[in-house]
Amino acid sequence: MLHIGLTGGIASGKSTVVTMLRGLGAGIVDCDVIAHDVVEPGSEGLAAVAAAFGPKTLLPDGSMDRAYIGSVVFGDKAKKAQLEAILFPLIHAGIDEEIKKIEENKKNPVIFLDMPLLYEVKYDSYVDETWLVYVDPVTQLTRLMKRNGYSESEALARIHAQLPIDKKRSLAQVIIDNTGSPEETQKQVLVAWQALMDRIKG
Repeated sequence: MLHIGLTGGIASGKSTVVTMLRGLGAGIVDCDVIAHDVVEPGSEGLAAVAAAFGPKTLLPDGSMDRAYIGSVVFGDKAKKAQLEAILFPLIHAGIDEEIKKIEENKKNPVIFLDMPLLYEVKYDSYVDETWLVYVDPVTQLTRLMKRNGYSESEALARIHAQLPIDKKRSLAQVIIDNTGSPEETQKQVLVAWQALMDRIKG
């Protein structure tokens, strides 16, 4: 079964495209959900993070203090690498488990891995091809400020924490341009899906 990485920049509207693909029959692995699950209270992942980063890692209810961890690793490459070394193997295992479940069900012709930081964590080497939900940088900035109530500098800081969307565009095999209306996006998704089905059948 074909495994496709689906990614996009922050505020590109990737979740809209995921919903469309799911409606067409794609199997979807939500990698963000898996990343949250591996640090659930009582999990091996959270215990390892707390051991590495200290008691401030945990909130009173036993969950991870994401704001604290974010402040520790933001701008510190060594700490970020340390956190990734703990979590990435667990996330990879969780992704593999979800893929196996979908493949065993045999209900979906293809599996999409919904992964915002696909290129940043170099997961594109684990999939057969990559699709990008694209918006131009100006639209991305405007949408992020409106959606999250950020100032321009706050929004730019979050955009710059990811690989530039135009760089992602140069790496992807299929581009879904989500700059226009939902109807225009849906037309592109349908065309890309049909081409994919033709390739699988052919």
